[in-house]
Amino acid sequence: MTTPLFSAPDSFAREALERLFHILDTVMPMNGSQRRDLSMACRDLSALLTTERDALARPYWTSPRLTSAYLRYFLPWNLVRLSALLPGLDFGRIPEEPLILDMGSGPLTLPMALWLSRPDLRRRPVTLVASDTTPHILELGKNIFDHLRAELDPESPWTVRTMRAPVTLAPRRLYAKPGSLWMATLGNVLNEMEERRAKPGHQMADRMRELLESLSDMMTEEGLLLSVEPGTRQGGRLVAHLRKSALGGVEEEPEYQDLTTFALREEQAGRDRFEDEDDFDEDEDFGLEPLFTPVAPCPHAGRCPMLDRRSTAWCHVNAPAEHAPATLRELSARAGLDKDSVSLSFLLLRKLHEEERVEEGAPSRARRVRARIISDAFVVPGYPGRARYACTALGLGLIPASSHLPAGALCDARPTREKDMKSRAVILALDDMRTAPSPSRERPFPQRREEREQTRGSRGGRPRSDAKEQDGRAAHPHDNTRRQGGRAGYRQEETQRKDERAARPRGDKENGRRPHGPSRDNKRPQEHTRPHPEGREARKKGRED
Repeated sequence: MTTPLFSAPDSFAREALERLFHILDTVMPMNGSQRRDLSMACRDLSALLTTERDALARPYWTSPRLTSAYLRYFLPWNLVRLSALLPGLDFGRIPEEPLILDMGSGPLTLPMALWLSRPDLRRRPVTLVASDTTPHILELGKNIFDHLRAELDPESPWTVRTMRAPVTLAPRRLYAKPGSLWMATLGNVLNEMEERRAKPGHQMADRMRELLESLSDMMTEEGLLLSVEPGTRQGGRLVAHLRKSALGGVEEEPEYQDLTTFALREEQAGRDRFEDEDDFDEDEDFGLEPLFTPVAPCPHAGRCPMLDRRSTAWCHVNAPAEHAPATLRELSARAGLDKDSVSLSFLLLRKLHEEERVEEGAPSRARRVRARIISDAFVVPGYPGRARYACTALGLGLIPASSHLPAGALCDARPTREKDMKSRAVILALDDMRTAPSPSRERPFPQRREEREQTRGSRGGRPRSDAKEQDGRAAHPHDNTRRQGGRAGYRQEETQRKDERAARPRGDKENGRRPHGPSRDNKRPQEHTRPHPEGREARKKGRED
């Protein structure tokens, strides 16, 4: 069974996105020169939030030019991706009068998306508390929300309150009884929490843990925490660390000066420690009490494979953008920032009950596992079709012939005994691949490990693959003839083959050609024969004459 993650927004959400730009002109009007400069302002703000983030000395909300660019470009695109994600999330039982706390709210982007895309919440008397350190942008967001409600659903019984507070202090300053908070939300917040403002010795992991403990004390028994970040490497890693902290993970790291270093420290750390899979201790850095359990996108509550130091991947999915309004697409095209899909990293957590414990063992490979698609499709030599990476309770998985699955889908798969030599991902099989042999292979999956090692030794490496697929797309990095960083046995065999080639006699016709192709100078190997002495004397005499 396959369950899609994203869904097309309904007519209510599409109409709201179309009316948004008219409302923005009412809330924050622009003159002629400001409209002509809008595309350039969007481009400048995009650079400040990505490649030139170190130049952001003060919040961009203090600049009317950048604020207008954010409201007209980033706010609509965030609503586009959230309106595709939120309808498919399982919020469980919703209270009759839900209390929602949105931390680092800005212009109320995430609460606005909840109101647009979740009719089950829009019809309830929700009390929304939006917190941020900049009151000005909170008021702008509240005005936008009030205009949307007045035009689309004046009867919606939502109550919106604003509160000035940083993210880590917002739960403590919430004027409510402990145990009354149903949902807490974080939209594009983790990547903007400035580590440099933390007190000395106060790590990013400590701030995450303190925030989770404060939220857990304020939440109901069915409390939820939703965090959505950009689908960048930094955003995906930060979401993974938030998940680890919620499950009781401990970060024994020195103090870092910026979030990028914190988010990428698993990759930048040495990987020699994990060269042998048997040396990996599953519980070595989980020593705190678990507070939350993952609901989505994770299909399990075990260790996140994205935090493995051997992995360079990060958890993210691409939301469709077909329903983006035409006005937004025109502005994006003028700014050179148009897009066909919107990448995001997200995490939905549920408060862990006292009687619950996160003690999930690895499932048997003989039965099915739940797998969440976390990558685009690509070609892997030796496997049928185009493959996708997936997250499972067994760790990172690789599903061949899965290009037909939608992005972010949750599916059932059967583990095999094989592992991908490059990523060490478990090879998974879908139900429709059980007895469908590949026409160019004896069976749809590679040989077992012993057979593969014998085959590799006889032919001197992996078979070469075409540089491009039949449809003309560029090949995936999996298309390497010989993969670097493989098992120690493979490296030893490679060294042994080099020594054997170096020891071969140069006059041996049979061994004159290298096993992998032509020699290093790309010249055809020649037969080493000695000219006859009489012939040499005759040529010398001819030159003298």
